Formats: sequence, structure tokens, C-alpha cells
Amino acid sequence: MKKILAILLATMMVFTLGLTAFAEGEEGNTGILLPDFPTQKEGEISFVSENTRVEAGQIVDIPVYIVSNYTSFVAEPEYIVIGMNLTLIGAAADQNYMKITAITPSAEVQALAGYELIGCDIVDMLLNTFNFKCNDTSIFNQEKFLLATVTVEVSADYPGYNEDGSEMDCQLEISTPNYDNYRDNPYATYAASPIEICNDTTGEYDLLDIDAGVVRIVAGHVIQAPPVPTWEERLKAWAIEQAIKIITFFQGLNEVLLGLLPTL
Repeated sequence: MKKILAILLATMMVFTLGLTAFAEGEEGNTGILLPDFPTQKEGEISFVSENTRVEAGQIVDIPVYIVSNYTSFVAEPEYIVIGMNLTLIGAAADQNYMKITAITPSAEVQALAGYELIGCDIVDMLLNTFNFKCNDTSIFNQEKFLLATVTVEVSADYPGYNEDGSEMDCQLEISTPNYDNYRDNPYATYAASPIEICNDTTGEYDLLDIDAGVVRIVAGHVIQAPPVPTWEERLKAWAIEQAIKIITFFQGLNEVLLGLLPTL
């Protein structure tokens, strides 16, 4: 008898675990593959915009981070220039449902040694600059360092979904910097490198380009917030879940008993 009870208990546990795993895997499924936040990797620097859920008529601040573990051959840089262009790409931006209205340097970046803002301006939908200089090499060893927040205004007409029912995608893209409007600034070098580590005295320059093996971009998605289910929908989902558990239990029980009959 104890053997039969142990088998029945094991059967119930297996099916319950299987059902729970199924529920967890389905939760939060969007149809759009959202990138994971990167971890530090030796010799790499990542610029990251965070995945953000939005609703029609909302104004959101999207964080932009640097994740880094890099040692430059310029041991004692006189200055470091970091720059980027920030752009919304995708259907929501193309149809004017989202637009960037501001870029704000973080308190953390302003506290870097030798910090000086080169430019932080909203020019148009394709050119939104954030460029600064410092001489603080700690920025190249950061697990998650906030550089700036990008304010995005979502239209009240934003539908959230395309005509075919799929989620309307949008990403906050980070690309090479633009210094055209800052030619009077001594640190604006006009190069297409998001990071420049320089020592003018020794003549050492470490220019880090995107897709050159060191700097990479992780562009987060700006998409519709998942709808909040009503209490009727939650009750229905709970009832279905309980029914599945009951049916699954009796199916398992039936299989175990059928297997035990020849041994009785």
C-alpha cells in the first residue's frame, strides 16, 4: 500500500511541476524577442538602451547605460571622448507615434573626473546627440553605469499593434556620434568613433569604433505594455488551470493504476 501511495504522490508532483513550468514559459510572451541586459565581458564595451513598456499618451524616460571591462593601451589619457547618436527606429517611429523630446545626462556621468558636456541636443528625428568628455578611466570598468535618460513622448493615438494584430515594434538605437554642431569645441574630433581615448602629449590615440570587436550596441525595444486582465479574465484563467490540473491528475492516476493491475 505504501508503494502505491508513493507512486501516486510522485505522479502528482511530476504533472504539477510540468504544468507550472508551462505557465511560467508562456507568461510575458510578446512575439518580439527582447534583448537581455548584457554582462561585463573582458575587452568589451556595450552601450545599452533598456527595454521599455509604454502606453498611448505616456511620456517615459528610457535609461542608456554603459557596460564595460576594457583596458586601453593609453595608460594615462589626458581626455576621453564618448559620443552617440540616439534614434527611434521601427513602425511606431516611422508613423510618428513616438518621438524623442529630451536627452538628460545622468548625475553619475556628471560626477566623472574631468567631465565636460560637448553637446546634448534634439536636432530632428534622425539626429539626437549626446557627447561628453572626461578623464576618468573608471568608466571602462562598469557593470551597469547610467549615462543618460532619453525622454520619449508617445502619441495619444498610438495603437500599440499593427493591423495584423502583431505588436508595433520600436527600438531606441544607439549609433556613431555626430559633432557637426560642435566644431568650436576642442574635444569634438569629427571622427565616427563613439569612444576616443587620447593623450596629446605622448601622441597616443585609442579610437574604438562600433563593430570593430570592442564596442557593441544593445538596442532596447519600446513597445506596448501588456494589457491588464480583468477579474473575469483572471477567474476564467484560474478555472481553466484548475481543470487542467484535475484532468491531468486523474490521467496520471489512471495510468499508474493500469500499470499496477498486473502486479496485484
